Amino acid sequence: MPEYKKKRVNRLRAAPKPQRKKPTGESLPDDIEMRPSLKKEKKSAAGYERKTAAPMRVVKGKKLERHRKIRIFVSAAAVVAAVCIVLHLVLPVGIFENIQNLTALIGSGSYPAELESSEVLNSATRGGYYYVLTDTRLNAYSDGGKEIYSYVHGYENPVLKTSRTRALVFSQGADEALIYNLQSLKGSVKTEEPIITANISDCGVYALVTESDSYKSVVSVYNKSNEKIYEWYSAEDTVNCVAVSPNGKKIAVAAFNASSGEYSSRISVLEFDSATPVFTESYEGTLVYNIDTFHNSGFFVLTENEVRFIEWSDYSASGYKNDYSASMFRTGSGGAAAVFSRSSDRTDNRVAFFDSKGKLKSEFEFKGVISDIQVSGGHIYCISDTDVYLLSDEGDVLRRAECGFGAVRLSVLSSNTVAVITDNRIDKISLDQQ
Repeated sequence: MPEYKKKRVNRLRAAPKPQRKKPTGESLPDDIEMRPSLKKEKKSAAGYERKTAAPMRVVKGKKLERHRKIRIFVSAAAVVAAVCIVLHLVLPVGIFENIQNLTALIGSGSYPAELESSEVLNSATRGGYYYVLTDTRLNAYSDGGKEIYSYVHGYENPVLKTSRTRALVFSQGADEALIYNLQSLKGSVKTEEPIITANISDCGVYALVTESDSYKSVVSVYNKSNEKIYEWYSAEDTVNCVAVSPNGKKIAVAAFNASSGEYSSRISVLEFDSATPVFTESYEGTLVYNIDTFHNSGFFVLTENEVRFIEWSDYSASGYKNDYSASMFRTGSGGAAAVFSRSSDRTDNRVAFFDSKGKLKSEFEFKGVISDIQVSGGHIYCISDTDVYLLSDEGDVLRRAECGFGAVRLSVLSSNTVAVITDNRIDKISLDQQ
């Protein structure tokens, strides 16, 4: 009987890997020839099949897809960059500062708002928010009543000038001017001589008029980065008004002198490559009270008995005259309003209403002392005694509300609501339909 023995297996070592048998013929070449696959044809009538080569197919992979995605990304980036450049050029002081100002408006507030002051000197409405200048502070509020900021200016004779995004505050007769946006102080300028007047444009360019030892007046123009870019000297006349075009490339100055008790005034428009005016207009026997550039197409010029509008582009002009004396002038969205009052009776007023290009739309009488008047959305709002009125173009009362004593300024919040400003508080008032 055969003898069986148990085979010993070393479990710690793996079994040897089986070796593949080599072909008996020649060794395989290093490069394998690629042949198209054969495709069977249908049976022919003779009953046999014939094999033909299938067409070659190229596999493109993901290279073209990657190129397509890169082109889309580059195109999108170019569009975004172009939009940013256009917005930066179109928006008054650039896209980033406009975003800062919009961010500052976010948040809620409430009325009434208390003012830490003893006297309100001025206010300015700027679409979604408004400024209030007091004897001690510059305040900014959103239409919803949020206090955006309240800065102590410390000036004895403070004056406020505003643009769409910035506010300029200076002390008449002092040597300093401050520039704010809705976020922070953007710059300050010290002058060697006392400041007579100043103004600021929508693009951030501003002009300061100062006294001088050698001249009657000096006009200095600064860009939005507070760098001086132009200087103009008036040898014989005193400059009492200045304005900067919305694009910051021109200035309009009003200068006057007196001879034999008669005033003589002149408006000059200057570009920054020359000291010679490109446009001049004279006014005999009167002073220029104000130059207003709220509307982009041109500027209003206010004298004692006249309102003129001069185009920035070709300096064409239109005018309106009144026998009464100018006592108030306000610009806003949709036009401008001028109040002419009888010198001996402040309750006898003539109101002239202009469109944004200086064309007279209407004029009407208003009986009562006008404390403030504003234009918004092509409508006229005014405070008289203890009432607030919304007036039509012809002076008819459309809405009315009581505001109490002490109202000195107003800001239009919406078509039917206003903020009434007194020396120590701000109240929101809804106007009732008449």
